[in-house]
Amino acid sequence: MSEKKRPTVVKILVAIVLIGSIIPVLAGAMMLTGGGGFEGYFMQALLSQILPSFYVVVGVIGLVVAWGLWTGKGWAWIIALIIFIIGLVMDLLTLPTGIVGVVIDGIVVYLLMRSDTRKFCGRYRLST
Repeated sequence: MSEKKRPTVVKILVAIVLIGSIIPVLAGAMMLTGGGGFEGYFMQALLSQILPSFYVVVGVIGLVVAWGLWTGKGWAWIIALIIFIIGLVMDLLTLPTGIVGVVIDGIVVYLLMRSDTRKFCGRYRLST
């Protein structure tokens, strides 16, 4: 069984997605276990129960997408593209405070659209 050669761009993408996924998982886990104690002060009672679980779910989805990109799965490329385009639009709506998000999401969308990334993930027919 021959393994596809993983481009450097894909390694960079996976690192970005991993960092962006681990942070919500840790924050959600910390809130669920009562760490920090800040959720009672800054969130309503309902949100303090729902939001931590949401963070964990979003983080786990990100970890699954990172694994899919690492292994060159086409579905992971599609999900990552959708997530980062939505993030780019949301960050554009919050300018000027969303400028860092615009830059990061823009870089990720560019890296996803590169021909070597698309080819590695089996999406090389996109440009025809």
